[in-house]
Amino acid sequence: MKKTKLLTAGIVALSAVSAVSAGAYAADVVDFEDGKYSFVSMKTDDGGDPSNLSVVDFGGSKQLKVDVTDCANVPKVYFDLNSMLNADDFEKVKVIEMDVTFESKDGVTAPGWAGGAIGTQGGEAKTPAWAQTAWECGEYDKAVSDPITIQRKFLLYSERLVNGTEGTHMILMRWGSEVDYNMYVDNIKFLDADGKAIPLELKASAAPVQTTAAPEETAEPEPEDIPEETEAPAETEAVPEETEAPETVSEPEETNPESDNETTSSTTGNLSAFAAASAVVLSGYAVAMTRRKRK
Repeated sequence: MKKTKLLTAGIVALSAVSAVSAGAYAADVVDFEDGKYSFVSMKTDDGGDPSNLSVVDFGGSKQLKVDVTDCANVPKVYFDLNSMLNADDFEKVKVIEMDVTFESKDGVTAPGWAGGAIGTQGGEAKTPAWAQTAWECGEYDKAVSDPITIQRKFLLYSERLVNGTEGTHMILMRWGSEVDYNMYVDNIKFLDADGKAIPLELKASAAPVQTTAAPEETAEPEPEDIPEETEAPAETEAVPEETEAPETVSEPEETNPESDNETTSSTTGNLSAFAAASAVVLSGYAVAMTRRKRK
């Protein structure tokens, strides 16, 4: 009985240790095993590819799948750090690392060369300013690449994250490709100066609204507004039609000659009347003179 109790106690103790280890691992790495990724979105408001995000089973575990819609574009995977880290732990971050894998969509063609960058930036205060670390995976010769760990290193003091800065984010980018592909992301860690993983504080994020939906909503009215504003010239084009008034002005000009004709004919009539009157006067004078001579 004692041996049975001891064996049972040992199993319980080992289970407790395993549970603690698993909990600790899950607390300092983003492995997507819970299927949640609300702190991730695609940044498309500056030309980034509108890739589709999901969590799928891949390579023996759950991973974040980035389904790139146009391989020639750059997918910009946006991570809201305020929804991943404790606000007081930003300044402890010296390295960010993650695993990436590439898969050609046709399942046959090799993804080819893969490279890109991981960048970080503060929020509204832009503190720190944008800075990035380039990464390169080399040339792949099979349809699914081997996973590779890439990093963002904070080498300069001016690049460091600042505690409590709202809107602080990280962006994972892969440069354009000639092969349609999917990118998988897993095991994201934030390491301190000693290389130890910093505990995470994952929570829901508004990042998808801020980085994806908002630009699309603001982009739609702009093309509609532009034609309305440019319709103004159409109104100004009507102005020349209104300035055709000179044609109406010319009508009075045509009446001037008519009035001249009228005054000319009336004057001529007056002269004729005056001549007739003069003739009558002279005729009367002649008759009077004849009468005197007769007397």
